[in-house]
This record gives sequence, structure tokens and C-alpha cells, in this order.
Amino acid sequence: MARMQKRLWLLGLLAAPLARDAVGKPMWVDPGEVPFPDGVQSAEILREDEALVASPGGTRRALIAAGVRLPILGAVRGPGCLSRWLLVGPLAYICSDKVKLSIDPPGVSETIHPQPADGLPFRYYFVGANGGEAYAKLSDADDETVAEQLEKGWGIAGVKEVSHGGKTFVLTRKGRYVPRAQVGGVAAYAFHGEPLEGKLGVGWVLPDKANVVADTKGGAKVVGARTRLQLVSVLESKSTGKDTWHRIGDGQWMRAIDLRVPTAASAPSEVPKGARWIDIELQQQTLVAYDGERPWFATVVSTGKVGTPTPKGVFPIWVKLRSSTMSNADDAQTTTEDGTPYSIEEVPWVQYFSKGIALHGAFWHRKFGFPHSHGCVNLAPLDAMRLFDWTLPRLPRGWDAAFPTPAEPATWVRVR
Repeated sequence: MARMQKRLWLLGLLAAPLARDAVGKPMWVDPGEVPFPDGVQSAEILREDEALVASPGGTRRALIAAGVRLPILGAVRGPGCLSRWLLVGPLAYICSDKVKLSIDPPGVSETIHPQPADGLPFRYYFVGANGGEAYAKLSDADDETVAEQLEKGWGIAGVKEVSHGGKTFVLTRKGRYVPRAQVGGVAAYAFHGEPLEGKLGVGWVLPDKANVVADTKGGAKVVGARTRLQLVSVLESKSTGKDTWHRIGDGQWMRAIDLRVPTAASAPSEVPKGARWIDIELQQQTLVAYDGERPWFATVVSTGKVGTPTPKGVFPIWVKLRSSTMSNADDAQTTTEDGTPYSIEEVPWVQYFSKGIALHGAFWHRKFGFPHSHGCVNLAPLDAMRLFDWTLPRLPRGWDAAFPTPAEPATWVRVR
């Protein structure tokens, strides 16, 4: 109940109008201060990834996208700012020198922060076999003034497609224009994990097709089949000789090696009692999110390959980013199989928990249930988005990144 009251208080703070006196002036302007212009409602961010701090002159709290308008909830003097620190969110301040005061209400456009139904915040494309070119503006394409060369296999994040000179171009999140003919689009992936009602008992089929048999005896009758990543109920498990079997229905058994089945676990000692935490099981390639000791959600993942394993241990999520560009220069990301340069713009729903190792969405492969990364924990985009919205700290609308605070401490991740 206390946690819910705190959340409602924070949401109320974000939504609250400016407190004003009888003549309409903000009540938090000190006597002798130069007041804000009449009608000011928000602070518009001018630079990409502008930082908010947890207190005037204090540590980083968040990063904000250019163009976002944040609510002005208060103003104070403090170190590190020649004018005034503006309170623009829960435990979030910015120096007024770094913003443009606006008469428009707080808000963020869909082009800056889309709210996807498919787990993909942008339209993603991969550069074709012949490479590609990126132009700073559409007119540069007329005389082939290239701003950036794109390598085969690189991923770009598109905001929209536009026409120019009889051709179609992808406008990227970085503000570049890439010929549509040079890139291939990424299709949404419908797979997602399973919400739980306080207990486990679920599994997913690993091979493309796996038989269901009537019992666990040798030569048992085949009574059906299940296909890749199909969800099954795990009602009972038993071993016969060297084989382990899971019962998925009346007179229906499947071999354990054909399924990925998460096993229940207790919270590690580092996790505060009753707090949310995430359990990643390397052998099964599964993830279970717990609310205290209660399983809340489960899915299959892809962790690090043999040469680049995901580190075992218990870690707090130290920063969350709505998206982040990753390349082969990043310790958390892979190169292509043949070792060529690798870059993907705006990888979605990134949650770093062990230095450069993160939970994040992966739209470039569908090998969930098998190790397939250079250390990160890859999730299907819908699962990555669900977890991102569930873990702490939360990101209010318009925030690109958030760091934990005492009011919203980090969610913990255990890898075992």
C-alpha cells in the first residue's frame, strides 16, 4: 500500500498545475526574483540527451530527448546554475539556461517517443549487400553528397519514409536520409512470454517440431506434435533412466531436451524483501520476473555464447535507456558471424545491469532459447518492452534514460 501511495504521489506531482497566487503569479517565485513570463507552462529541451539531475548541482537522474517539453513544477537557486534550477519531474532538475521556456503544455511528439504495439519503437531496416549511403538532407541526394557510408548488414532506425525526386527515402532517428532501395525492412515479431498468476508451470518448445507421446516408456505412441516456441503447460516432471520428461496434458509427455522450462527460485539476499527482481537461468535460457517471491512473468531469452558468456551473479540495473545505438566497439554487442563491422541504431528497451551487459530487445534474430549474444540478454521486443515498463526506475513520458534514486531503487537481476 505504501508503494502504491508513493507512485500515486509521483504521478500527481507530474500532472499537477503550477501553484499560483491570487493574481496568477507562480507562488514559488521568491520576492525580488525576476518572474517567468506570463503563460509559461513548460521547459523545452534544446539538445539531444540533455541531463537532468537528482538535486540542484547533484548527480545525474535522467537523459531527455531534444524537443520534449517538461512540466515546470518549481524553481530554486543552487550551485552550478547561473539562473534557476527548474523542478521538471520526480527528483529531477534542470538549469533554466539549458531550456526554452514555452507557453505550450508539457508533452512529447510521437516521432520522438512512439508508443508501439509491436515492441518496436522505430521502423528498423538492414543495409543490403552493396552497402548504402546516408544523406544529411534530401537535396544532397541529387548531387550524391554523402554524409555517411553504411556497411552491409548495419541496422538503421527509421522515423518515416518520404518521397523525393521519384524515389523513396528512410528518414532515420539520427536525421539522415537513406535510399529505401538500399535497405530491407524488419518485420514485427509476434512471440512473447507468459504472464503468471503466482506460480510457474510453463515451458516453450525448442526445436522446429517435437513429438508428444502417450507415456514415458520406450516406443510410446506418438499422440501429437508441438512447434517452435509454442507455449505448453508443465504439469509434472519425472526421470526414466537418462531421460527427463514433462507432462503437458492427460496422456501427453514431451522430452525435457525439447523444452525450455524455467525452475522456481528464491530471491537472493541482495534483493530487499518484497522487491521486484529478475532471475535468468543460463542452462534453460529462461527469464522469470518476480514480485517479491511471486512469479509475475516468464519467457525465453538468448544469453551469451560460449566465448562471450553472460556473467553470473546478482546485479542492480544501473541505468535504463529507451533505446541505444550498439556496435562492435561496444563490449555488450556482437559482430557479424564473419567478423565484419556491426552497428545497430536505437536498440530498444535497454537495461544495463553489469557494466556494458544489458537486457534489451533483439529484432535481428529469432533464436530465443539458444545462447546467441556477446554477453547481453536478448529478449523478443514485446518481452523487452514489458519488462522495461515493469522494472524500476520508471521513465516518465519524454525521458530517454533514467538512473535509480532512493525513491525508486534499482531492480535486481540474478544470473545463474
